[in-house]
Amino acid sequence: MVKIAEAVEIIIRGVYDQVMNCVRYDLHCLDPPCLTSGMLDLYKIHNYSTKINFWKAVEEIVRRYNNVELFKSRFGLFRLVFHHGIEEVYRVNGANIYVDVLDCDTAKCSVTPRSHVLRIYLEGVYNNRVILRMNIVTLIKIAIYENPYFRDCVENFAQNPFEQQTVFSLAQCTLAILFKHKSIFDLLFTKMPKDINEIVKRSPILKKYISVGESRSPPHPKEQGFQL
Repeated sequence: MVKIAEAVEIIIRGVYDQVMNCVRYDLHCLDPPCLTSGMLDLYKIHNYSTKINFWKAVEEIVRRYNNVELFKSRFGLFRLVFHHGIEEVYRVNGANIYVDVLDCDTAKCSVTPRSHVLRIYLEGVYNNRVILRMNIVTLIKIAIYENPYFRDCVENFAQNPFEQQTVFSLAQCTLAILFKHKSIFDLLFTKMPKDINEIVKRSPILKKYISVGESRSPPHPKEQGFQL
C-alpha cells in the first residue's frame, strides 16, 4: 500500500516538475495536470498494482482535504481544490511534460486516451461564490516568470515538504511577491503583516501545521494532526 504521506510527497514533486517543464519549454500551461499515471514512473512507481494503490491514496487525500482553507483575506477566503479523474492526456514529444490541448497547437504531442489525472486549483471564494479559480501549476509558473527567485523557494519546499523551515520560507517568499503587487496585496490585507506570524494567523492550514510539536525538527505530518 502507498501511504498517504508518500502520495503527498509525490504530488508536490509532480507539481514542481510540471512547473519547471512549463518554464523550461516556454509553454502556455493554462490548465495542465499536476500528476498523471505516466509521470509515476519518474517517482519509482512502476507496476500496475502499485499505481492503482497510489491513486486510491490520492482519492483519500481528495476526500480529506478537498476545499481545504488555505488563507483568509479581508474579502473572503482562498482554498485548494483537488480534482482526480480519468481522461485523455497530452504529452509533449521528446519531453516528460503533460500539457493541456492548447499547447499541442504549437508543440507535437502524443495522446493517451485514458489516464488517471490530478489537478489542483486555487479558488477565491466570496459570499459562497467562486470569484477566482486558477490551476496551481499555472499560478506557480507565473510567479517564477515574474520573480525568478521564487523557483528556489518552491524547489526547497518540493525537496523537504514536511519541514517547518521550508514551509515558512515558502510563505515568506509568497509574501515578498505580494509586497511587489500592491493592488493584490490590498485585497488580501487590511494592513501590512509585520512578520510570518501574522501570515500564520490568517492561514488555518499553516496554523494547524505548527500547532503541534513546534520544538521538534523536522516534524512529520503524522505528528501534526493531519492524519496522513
